[in-house]
Parts: sequence; structure tokens; C-alpha cells
Amino acid sequence: MLTRRRQKLAAIHIAKKELGIADADYRALLLKSTGVRSAADLKNDTQYFTLMRAFKEAGYKPRYQALWGRQVKKQGYNCSGAQRRYIKGLWILASRAKTERSLRAMIRRIGGVDDLRFLTKAKATAVILALRDMAEKVGFNPDRKPKEAHGRL
Repeated sequence: MLTRRRQKLAAIHIAKKELGIADADYRALLLKSTGVRSAADLKNDTQYFTLMRAFKEAGYKPRYQALWGRQVKKQGYNCSGAQRRYIKGLWILASRAKTERSLRAMIRRIGGVDDLRFLTKAKATAVILALRDMAEKVGFNPDRKPKEAHGRL
């Protein structure tokens, strides 16, 4: 597994390659934005993010956001995309007030976080169970498979 420093250096060189800039132009951009002549001389995250911002202003569009901006938590810790979609779907079916604000209030009350994307898998399961109970109280059976379309359109 690559170390964090090597990941950053790899991201810098990928950006350089995807922009297709010459080595002299790359060195000038590096010197202008961070004050160093080589990416290996970057000392802290501030210099790295400044350089990546300069690449972005030059037209680079990063495909992966793991090293750009805030640090992203490991995928195994956060709830999955399927859990988030299931929560939103159950919320639309079961709630009286179908607003994002009321969903966030429920997530804050049960999960202890401000937004759906910050839920852990265990807390997402707790929210799902609460929503399933709500759905059953309003007469929707979450275990029932959806009806198939009869005939052809």
C-alpha cells in the first residue's frame, strides 16, 4: 500500500500528465504556486493543496477526491450508497413531512450526526429499522416486493 506522501506525489504527476504540460511549464507552475522546484520538496499539506488548486485552475479535473479537499473516511466505516438510497426511499414512503430538513432532524436524533452521508453502517441500520417501523405504521409493508407491470404498454 502506498504511503500518503507517495499518493500525493502520484496525484501531482497524474495531474501533470493529464494536463499535458511541458516539464519547464510544470516547474514554473510549481515554483510560482508553492515556492519549491520539485514536488519531492513539498513539506506540508498546504503546499500540496495550493499546487492542486493551481492544477485545477489550469484545467485539471481530478477523478478521485480522496486526496483533494478534506480527508475522506474509509468506505468501510461510512454507510453504503445503497443504505442511503434505501433510507431516502423509506423516508419518502413513511414520513408525513417529506422535507430534507425533517429527514436530517431524524438522522440527528437517531444517528447523532448532521447529515446522511456521515452515518456509520451501524447507525444507518438503526435509522433503517426506525423507518421500517414508521412505514409499517402507515400501512406500507417494506418486505413486500413491488408489483410487476401487467401486460405491455
